[in-house]
Amino acid sequence: MKNWRWLQGIGLGVLVASSATAIHAADPLPEPLQPLRLAQNYTDLVSVSLFQHYSAGYPAPVLTEGLSSRQIDLVHIDFVRRLMDEAGDEGAVVGYKVALTNPEAQSQLGISHPLYGFLLENMLLEDGADLPMDFGARPLAEGDLMVRVGSAEINQAETDLELLAGLDAVIPFLELPDLIYEEDAILNAGALVAVNMGARYGVLGDPVELEAEEQGLEQLASIRVVLTNDEGQFLTEGNSTALLGHPINALRWLRDTLHTQGVDLRPGDLLSLGSITASVPLDPTANISGIEARYFGLDGDDSSVDLEVSFDVPD
Repeated sequence: MKNWRWLQGIGLGVLVASSATAIHAADPLPEPLQPLRLAQNYTDLVSVSLFQHYSAGYPAPVLTEGLSSRQIDLVHIDFVRRLMDEAGDEGAVVGYKVALTNPEAQSQLGISHPLYGFLLENMLLEDGADLPMDFGARPLAEGDLMVRVGSAEINQAETDLELLAGLDAVIPFLELPDLIYEEDAILNAGALVAVNMGARYGVLGDPVELEAEEQGLEQLASIRVVLTNDEGQFLTEGNSTALLGHPINALRWLRDTLHTQGVDLRPGDLLSLGSITASVPLDPTANISGIEARYFGLDGDDSSVDLEVSFDVPD
């Protein structure tokens, strides 16, 4: 059964104020903020058009210019609802995706904080998955890091160790997002929020237990990810300190942002804390028919945990 509580407080409100009023998907907007019917119709058209581009895997133009943050919230809500409906029984929301944990990327979009989107059940693939190369309009690959909520006490946690105690596992996650927009499009934060931060697919590894002690914090901060192609050629690498200096900082940002919007984390929630590596564009000319992600330090030693995905390249 789909859980619509995930769509409470959704969206771009964090761009204008951390104390933004939560938006509940099933509720009308407060009267002072009720948009004109014409504006509402336009946000519907924007959402439908972006979703059609997403479904068809065809690059979209930027359609969010001139929309207020509240209107972009509405586009985002409707876009995610359409994703859930299209996925059917596998359309339940299972977690959140944090994006833009790099200050340089934030400044390019005129913001000073990350953003978040939603992860659906059908987006998560098993190790060794096979996808068409053109699985999206502008498909990418990047080495991300995921954690799993183990206790609702994470919502009251104050210290880093208390936040860590609210988790029960760290999980390697090779994300396969879709930038969706045309290559020459000038993007801003609203454009990305409208399409759920480009969440499309991701290869999920086995959970690795986390200990709620200083060693666990050191473990999270010492993870290195290396991406290679199917022939073993190096593509990119990164360290988990790319996530706001430490993954626990990305976790705190997400928890606090959701709290201001009236949403609590729950046991079992999967939280992708952001990209550790640079994004690798995927297209038939890139001569990439598969990617391996090697995660070092997940177990607190020098061994690696490996994930693979292969692509069917069109003739």
